[in-house]
Amino acid sequence: MMDDISTVTKEVTAPLGPVTTSSQDVSPNDLSIPGPDTVTLTKATSGWLCTDDTRLRNNLFAAVGFLELANAGDFAANVWNDVPVPIYAIVFMAIGGCSAFVISICAFFDSRKAWRNIKFLRQQRTSFKTQKQSLDNNASPRGLDVLIEVTTRELRIEIINRYVMDLLMGGGAMLISIGTFMAIGGANPRVWLASNILSGYLGNAPIALYGLLSSIWAAMVVCKMRAHVAVARKELLGSSVLPMLKRRCFNVQLFFIINGTANVLGGVGSMLTAERWWAYVILIPVIISSIFCNIWWRHRVGYDRPYISNMSRMDLDMITETLEATSQLRQTINDSTGTNMEQLFSGMASLRDVLELFVKYDLFEQFCLRMVTNKRVGHLVLKAQDARVQISVASILEVPEEHHPSILAAALIFLKKQGPRHMLHRERFLIEILGTYLNQDKESQAVEVEK
Repeated sequence: MMDDISTVTKEVTAPLGPVTTSSQDVSPNDLSIPGPDTVTLTKATSGWLCTDDTRLRNNLFAAVGFLELANAGDFAANVWNDVPVPIYAIVFMAIGGCSAFVISICAFFDSRKAWRNIKFLRQQRTSFKTQKQSLDNNASPRGLDVLIEVTTRELRIEIINRYVMDLLMGGGAMLISIGTFMAIGGANPRVWLASNILSGYLGNAPIALYGLLSSIWAAMVVCKMRAHVAVARKELLGSSVLPMLKRRCFNVQLFFIINGTANVLGGVGSMLTAERWWAYVILIPVIISSIFCNIWWRHRVGYDRPYISNMSRMDLDMITETLEATSQLRQTINDSTGTNMEQLFSGMASLRDVLELFVKYDLFEQFCLRMVTNKRVGHLVLKAQDARVQISVASILEVPEEHHPSILAAALIFLKKQGPRHMLHRERFLIEILGTYLNQDKESQAVEVEK
């Protein structure tokens, strides 16, 4: 890393040649969704973390994709439900019980992260509703209506597809784990009965309940995405953002179709496993689907986004132009082979220019996290004994100018490595706004026609 920075430092100190288009120029039709210009970082056992709850975070645990596998952890307890318990069955019970217990703990940890997202989204929605109430009579509330609907959908997804899933399926996995361990002592009639209840109906009931709830919600989201695609085909015909919206809606629909179907089958199968061993065959595709959906959500559907403090106005041109600019910037960073900023700035790029770009595109928080762990520039913003630090654009600019080339070099390496993925998340959020805007516009026109 230090060799890379030394190499890049020589290049960023040289004047950058002018380019035809500057990605940093602010268009009058730009939809402004900047990130924070000040972040608070805390040093934890696992490393530096941002303690500001100022964003929706795509931080779903990979381990919760195995919750359906935990559902099958009582396989040995239900199949070899004999007295005395065979030795090989005890081994399988111990493996299944431990697996279900570990996965349930992961689910409870994930529920804490989901709860932080829920609190953020509730605060964000309240802010939008307050702004809407304070609008002048002549001002259009369309932009706020769109953001309220998008935030409400994000909130329901976090509640249903994550928080409730973690609690119900994680709780069910915990009961299944306890019942499976108790099955090892099945020679005792009372223990045998309690084990059957816990690892059978009682442990699987929350899973079946979640399957029903999840399938209903999945059908609603799929229908909403279909409506977005239908109206976009009419309103965005020939536009470069239409394929992006269709691809996004397909990814969301695929997740909810597979997830909703798998949860229903998992709920039915889990209730049948209490008395019929062959019901575990139903759970095989459910387990595979659950793992797939977890990966698909984290890499193709979920996104990070900042807190939006103010939204003055919004129209179709603003959304499409901002989406196109974000996509163009991502491709520029991704496709650029040279380590320079010529394609991002017209002329010489100063440290202020780069930091303003990071704030505009909500990259500043991630850059600060990388900066404090960088041995070459980390000491410029914090001391060795610091366990908590607040970093702002102003504080970085106060660093002596002789260190600016090193910071610029670290910024360029960060932009090349983290920029494309972050811009992709930003595109997903903007597409949600675009689809919702088009759908609300269609509904308002239909109401006007009826009048």
